[in-house]
Amino acid sequence: MSLVFDLHTHSTASDGILSPELLVRKASTLGINTLALTDHDTVSGLAAAQSAAKKYNVTLINGIELSCLWNNKTIHIVGLNIKADSKTIIDSTVHLNYLREQRAIKIGEKLEKVGIYNAYENAKRIAAGGTITRQHFSTFLIKNGNAKNQSDVFKRYLVNNKPGYASVSWPSLEKTITHINAAGGVPVIAHPLRYKMTATKLRNLINDFKELGGKALEVVTGHNHSSEIELASNYAKRYNMAASVGSDFHNENTTWSQLGRLAKLPDGVTPVWELW
Repeated sequence: MSLVFDLHTHSTASDGILSPELLVRKASTLGINTLALTDHDTVSGLAAAQSAAKKYNVTLINGIELSCLWNNKTIHIVGLNIKADSKTIIDSTVHLNYLREQRAIKIGEKLEKVGIYNAYENAKRIAAGGTITRQHFSTFLIKNGNAKNQSDVFKRYLVNNKPGYASVSWPSLEKTITHINAAGGVPVIAHPLRYKMTATKLRNLINDFKELGGKALEVVTGHNHSSEIELASNYAKRYNMAASVGSDFHNENTTWSQLGRLAKLPDGVTPVWELW
């Protein structure tokens, strides 16, 4: 049996549309036999996902996606094959979710100043006990008639210099990598070509990431064109990094990040799963 991987997905434990159980079941129906659940700043969905994985004959890789700062820019680092009960990881998620809660409150206050009321309360309700993300505000703003779609929401409200933007002092890249390594995991730069930085800055990020103990790059993501996959794989080869694949699946409405709909890794790179 050939192995089919998707190593970057989200559930209702953060800002995905499917519960951990339904996510695993959907992966199984699509022929994905190795799945990583990598919710934002939380491991709360992993136990349910592992239970479902046994039922549906899927290998579930414990994962997380951690927010951090590098040169004052927010970067997302995926931790793969972590120990879900790692005290280091659990302590970091407590701190990160506090930061997210404070950001959510600020976003609600800022949106209220432009006449959009109860955004925080509605985002919290949509999160339903999960990690509050900007995706939850996006869902509310679309339902509230303030925007047409997610892209419209972020462009008009939730990015820098817009009415609902609130910055966060995330932990450093160094601390984030240290936490993942301490939990026995593999640190991976998520979607490295999406950070809107120059090639020089991206090379500096990858170099710093490696020197601090980082081990892999997402080479294949749900929205990559073939030229981008080639570019990312060249970075992986140049810096002797392993290569990961992940759709960044959140919901079925985001056409560029559909579960398991991924190109194959290019030849000449080391698959990240060879590191565990």
